[in-house]
Amino acid sequence: MLFPDTHAYSRATPENALSEHTANRAVKPVVLISTATAFSLLGDQVLYAVLPVLYQDLGLTALQVGVLLSANRWIRLLTNSLAHQAAHRFNPRVMLVAAFMLGAATTAAYANTGSFTTLLCARLLWGLAWSFIRHLGVGAIMADVPLYAAGTTMGTYNGISRMGSVAGLLGGTMLVEWLGFYDAMLTLAAISLLAAPLAARGIGEQIREKSTTRQSIAPYFLVLGVTLGAVGPGFVMSVLGAALVIHNPEEAWLSTAVLTGALLAARYLMDSVLAPVLGATFDRLGFSRATLLFLTVGGAALLLAAIAPGMITFVLAVLAFFATATALQAGVAGNASKLGSGPYALYVTASDFGAAAGPLLGWMVVAQFANPLYSVAIGGVCFVLATLAVLVRKDPPPNTAA
Repeated sequence: MLFPDTHAYSRATPENALSEHTANRAVKPVVLISTATAFSLLGDQVLYAVLPVLYQDLGLTALQVGVLLSANRWIRLLTNSLAHQAAHRFNPRVMLVAAFMLGAATTAAYANTGSFTTLLCARLLWGLAWSFIRHLGVGAIMADVPLYAAGTTMGTYNGISRMGSVAGLLGGTMLVEWLGFYDAMLTLAAISLLAAPLAARGIGEQIREKSTTRQSIAPYFLVLGVTLGAVGPGFVMSVLGAALVIHNPEEAWLSTAVLTGALLAARYLMDSVLAPVLGATFDRLGFSRATLLFLTVGGAALLLAAIAPGMITFVLAVLAFFATATALQAGVAGNASKLGSGPYALYVTASDFGAAAGPLLGWMVVAQFANPLYSVAIGGVCFVLATLAVLVRKDPPPNTAA
């Protein structure tokens, strides 16, 4: 399989650590593949900043925006398994390069804003491409990494690849402002093609097979996965631009699209910079107390944002929520991964399901009530209710590596 068996490295010590040659050899795929992934994310990420603001100018309805921002995640519920099965039957290098090229093609297809059907097909194909990019890319970079270096390696991968999110949200929205949506999408598609040669150098033609041990996962992990997936990407991030329109007048010095991109970029900067620090809180406080703390603070921040009297209060409340979401994504996912690859896969699927349903539900609320702040408030309520899953849990979370 692509992911190394955690048990194979569970007894790793400085005495039996990988040699310096092996460790250095593992650096190359991390840098190359994460950089390629950053390029591939440009077109996807700019949509989250632009569509909620310009959807009417692009001939779309509010409900169609929700469908487009969630379609790539719905399809992953099927294509994740497809990527896993294909990884051991075909050449991983060819498939990864093809996935990056398909991703660039979908960005070019976004320029055809006159057809919702074309945009929907492009989003579905992007979901397919991302399943292969994530599965093959992570498998390649983790192949030679021992357990005691897994966190650092994945942190490096996330940090570099999320720079693509930041660039798409900031640079992409500025390109839309300067060039218009059509030319901006074609430009980002051309830049995304740089991912293909990087991927070709970062992955081999086959990935070694390793045994795995499947274990069960407690239901509260799945509840948390769905909640974190739905609230952040769905009820908050997908409607953020529309919510900012309420507070940001048309004559403001900073356009709503650029402001939306800046706030979303701040979210991913937190993932890159603050995740290790905030995630360490789970080690100090314990899983239960840390999860309850961040869920409660995050829920309160969203409820405050929903009733904020002005722009400054709204922005600060949203940034506070982003910080709690960064901590929860790191801490909950980290604890779930300690159960083994099988349970972690179930957690990721639950999170993908929430991330798929969230934007659609969030924009259904906007379509029904014509007020995106209602969606923000519902996200806050969901965070508060999720604390019940932790309070009534029956088994303790794992505290040591599987």
